[in-house]
Amino acid sequence: MGWRLSRLLLLLGLLLFSGLFWWLPEALVQPALALTGARPIRADYYIDAPRLTAMNRFGHPRFVLTATRLVHFPREKKTILFHPHLVQYGEHAVTTTTADKGFVSPHGHVLIMRGDVHVFRTATGRVGPTHVKTKTLTVYLDRT
Repeated sequence: MGWRLSRLLLLLGLLLFSGLFWWLPEALVQPALALTGARPIRADYYIDAPRLTAMNRFGHPRFVLTATRLVHFPREKKTILFHPHLVQYGEHAVTTTTADKGFVSPHGHVLIMRGDVHVFRTATGRVGPTHVKTKTLTVYLDRT
């Protein structure tokens, strides 16, 4: 009889602690948000299939940036790109970069690509075509 009582008390204790761990985060989050005045992190806009083309002073494209989706978070000043595709037109070669996810800096001049990143560069007069695979790549977009 004593072992049944100890098992029952153990089961009741486990149920009590599991209920407490389920309830406690919910009970603390709302009062903390009310005290700090913080709002939950929410995007202010989404763009499906965005396309950005930057031109040089002669009207020729410097780069074209596309993605399946763009999400902007104003509070963090963060812009996320899903499946970004960047084509940069250099003087002698064209470089194409793809990734799983991209993050744009607040001023828009730096693009951090993460995930399965592939970089393809066409052949130039001196160097053959190049293909690079990596997990993270920081691209400083040409501002001239």
